[in-house]
Amino acid sequence: MRKLYGLISAATLGAMVSTGVADEHLFGYVRGAETLPKGHADVYQFTTWRTGKSSGTYNGWDFDTEVEYGITDKFQMGVAIVQHYFDIDDVPGLDNGSFYKCGGVELTGKYRFKSMFKDGYGLAYRQELACLPHDDVAGIEQKEFDFAPEIIYQKNFLDDTLILAANLGVKLAWGKKPAEEYDHEFTLQEGVGLSYRFAPNWFFGPEAHMRSEYPNFDLSFHEHSALFVGPALHYGAKRWWATFSYAYQAWGEGVDEPSSGKTFAEEARHELRLKIGLNF
Repeated sequence: MRKLYGLISAATLGAMVSTGVADEHLFGYVRGAETLPKGHADVYQFTTWRTGKSSGTYNGWDFDTEVEYGITDKFQMGVAIVQHYFDIDDVPGLDNGSFYKCGGVELTGKYRFKSMFKDGYGLAYRQELACLPHDDVAGIEQKEFDFAPEIIYQKNFLDDTLILAANLGVKLAWGKKPAEEYDHEFTLQEGVGLSYRFAPNWFFGPEAHMRSEYPNFDLSFHEHSALFVGPALHYGAKRWWATFSYAYQAWGEGVDEPSSGKTFAEEARHELRLKIGLNF
């Protein structure tokens, strides 16, 4: 009987631990596979600073405010408002000025097939739908609609002190004109991150993410690709968490790019991101 009580206590503790870290973002871009418990909600604020082009001065600020809610223990939904602020001076192809633009609205759903704490690994499917009236390069008017499915894998090691996460997804976008020359576009998106808990509540580690775009849904027409790498620092308390990440464009390739080994038509050289989450 005492052994049974011990097993029940251990299972209860495991459930409490898993609830405490459910859908906590250890990385700036790569996502984990856990979902919110049923009836629980999170409020996120993501602030991203993108800076650096081949020439001139470029600063793009992205503000994503998102609310997510656990419909069941395995399925959550969310809605986000996206906003942009730009400060541009003498960047080829972009208008000079400092101005605000509304980026649009994003709807998300995430379903967890496997739980890290019950099955030994995490596996989830995330779906994003977005309506974006202004692009994120310079706030140029468009009528973009996105359909972006993604598979998320997670594996924990060393008594959950070392976390590996990998994402693979695509994005299909319509209505890119007049912000871009082509109306519709296919994007391949992937990322991987490794984070280590070096102190209570603190995680640190590297992550990498890559984007490759193909206009007109034509995989033989490669417009550009960009690989970003950098560190991510995470702190998680009982009711809130924060993550700071830095991503450097380590490699890029694009059509008619002036810089060898980089792409700047739609990408920046540096991306710094602060994410803050509140749990309810």
